[in-house]
Amino acid sequence: MISGMADSGNKQKISIDLDYIKPDTSFVYPLYSNEGEKLLDEREVLTASRIRQIRELYGSKIYYYIPGNSRGMVAGRVYHKAWNHTKRVLDEILSTDKFTPDAYRRTEDIINDIIEELKAKDMAILTLIKDMRSFDEYLYNHSINVGMLTALMAQKRRKYSEAEVKKIVTGAYLSDIGKMKLEKEVFNKPGKLTEEELIRMRLHPQDGYNMLKGLREVDPIVLQTILFHHERFDDEGYYGLPYETLPTSPKIVSICDMYDALTSPRPFRKAYTPPEALKIIAGTIDKKYDRQLVSDFINMAGSMLNNSQSFYRRGDFCQLNTGEVSVVSDIGTWDILKPKVIVFGRFENTGSRSSLRFFNNPIEVDLAKDLNRKMDGIMMHPKIIEAVRIKLKEKKMLLDYLYSPKYD
Repeated sequence: MISGMADSGNKQKISIDLDYIKPDTSFVYPLYSNEGEKLLDEREVLTASRIRQIRELYGSKIYYYIPGNSRGMVAGRVYHKAWNHTKRVLDEILSTDKFTPDAYRRTEDIINDIIEELKAKDMAILTLIKDMRSFDEYLYNHSINVGMLTALMAQKRRKYSEAEVKKIVTGAYLSDIGKMKLEKEVFNKPGKLTEEELIRMRLHPQDGYNMLKGLREVDPIVLQTILFHHERFDDEGYYGLPYETLPTSPKIVSICDMYDALTSPRPFRKAYTPPEALKIIAGTIDKKYDRQLVSDFINMAGSMLNNSQSFYRRGDFCQLNTGEVSVVSDIGTWDILKPKVIVFGRFENTGSRSSLRFFNNPIEVDLAKDLNRKMDGIMMHPKIIEAVRIKLKEKKMLLDYLYSPKYD
């Protein structure tokens, strides 16, 4: 092991669970034990043998420290500038019921700042996204966070010009502006919305579109992103539009919107952790969102949002597009949604009931190489997970994988 102790000083301590780490991963910061003993230098590769060695000596939790100035200098100023602008614009809309050309130009300036900052410091920005939460000012933070996440994803996909990225991010940043038309008691209602309230909520993309469509400066990409960001792969979105005919920009924004909404506390539920949110999004493949966009989001942004950890681990149960059920035997190396799995059964429907039929001989499958099988999500329901685990124990199958994963 590398000697030396961490000087915590003005730094934030970030925990990492080794059960989520893929072999051959490296971090931009040195890694430490809970007591502050340095275990690895920055960018040193965590091999499979090193992971085993650290776990044996220090347990499954290790840490890195984010310097105070990596969060509080340039990135912090951009975030706070964006936050203050967002508050001014949305307060202006509340009082005037209009979105002015001047407000749009100021928004474009903020988007330029966000994109330039992301080019240089996407990790620092994403740390701010995870940390800067305010329940009372949810809409302000949500607008900025969705804009930043969209900027990251649009840039990393490398399919758009710089001008197109700015238009997509502007649409993302303004995607929920129509919610300013909602009554606060509807927007922050802790219980289930009534049918009338639900209809009102579903009008917010149209309301946002109507607020901006008269501005000469607004590009069609911005308007399309706002209007279509709640349409879904199964055509069961707000307006039930055919998903395959829609542009890509609102589909990207929709995934980023879902992630930030899931990881934010709301009146009706607590915030999900990053691995929980990424699991939920993975479970939307070919239901809410198409597989490629979910894969892009999780592979491009997921590791940074989740402290460079996988959102599932060895021993999790994985559902496949074939209806089969498997256990993860190794985390995907090049594509996180293509792990190695052991297929041990299949869900079968009898009338309105579904049951799991166990195979006599489990099948080892590498989803990166099998062209027919694809991950459809990680199993999350605790009662179903426990029922499957009990059956596997009774059948004395896959006993090495039957521990209970816990997420911090």
